[in-house]
Amino acid sequence: MSHLTEIIDNHKHLDGLFSIVKHYGVSAEFVTDALVQRFEQIQQDEGSEENTQEEKAYCDEILNTLNQFFARL
Repeated sequence: MSHLTEIIDNHKHLDGLFSIVKHYGVSAEFVTDALVQRFEQIQQDEGSEENTQEEKAYCDEILNTLNQFFARL
């Protein structure tokens, strides 16, 4: 499967996921908090060889953005 196909499929899956989240009225605060917790957990697994420096930098960036968004809520 090509990288482009993976990207497109992932966007479709995310659209489906967010449709479910919206349908059940899950709050943005809850989703943001859950994402922050998961990305923080990934960062704390520093001993894990599965997490590359690139992934950790991505986690730092997305955590910063999510925390800013959460503060606006």
